[in-house]
Amino acid sequence: MIVTELSEGTKLYLLVGGKGERLSSITNGTPKPLVDIDNTPFISYVLNNLKGFDISLVCSDATYDYFMGYKHLGIEVLNEGDRSGTGGFLMKLGENIPDSFYVMNGDTFFTGDINLDTDESTVFVAEELVTTDVGYIKGKNGKVEEFVEKNPLAKGKEMVSLGIYKFYKKDITLPMRLPISIEYDILPKMELKYKVLNTVRFDIGTPERLERFKTWLHT
Repeated sequence: MIVTELSEGTKLYLLVGGKGERLSSITNGTPKPLVDIDNTPFISYVLNNLKGFDISLVCSDATYDYFMGYKHLGIEVLNEGDRSGTGGFLMKLGENIPDSFYVMNGDTFFTGDINLDTDESTVFVAEELVTTDVGYIKGKNGKVEEFVEKNPLAKGKEMVSLGIYKFYKKDITLPMRLPISIEYDILPKMELKYKVLNTVRFDIGTPERLERFKTWLHT
């Protein structure tokens, strides 16, 4: 269960705008967070794993209609438009950006009990064996010092971003154009803390990763 206690009711933006092209052989055109697992869409496992947040689903033109039904559950559904990037919704919110909020990928599930409470802009990481297709961060004493791009020579354990962020509006500088990438346009310009989480993550971006989640679920 992923919880927030000190910041009960803090806004969490769950990113569900991707088409999931690498999973197209399974999704048949539907967004990957809606892929069916035991007669339950994957996004339901993600939502049921969150406690204490005011959740908004951030969609694109391509996925918005698929998630409209979640409004009946009291969940806000936002359409950031087409090709806006992972941070494009922030430009659309404009002056309505909350003073503090979380951002999380909607195609990833996390195991264990995780507390995300923090009073600073923070990137949440896990110590993982790095692969050539994963970037990571360098830091010391809880402060991010460097974002390292995908490194073909990487080996061993590094602090890998889990795709979970806590932001304070006062710390963010948005570029005045679209698309906006959280990873490349926003994070590198911020003074950030990092927090190491003890969790196993399952992102379902490929058929192989989806099967890995199913295996864990049935264990």
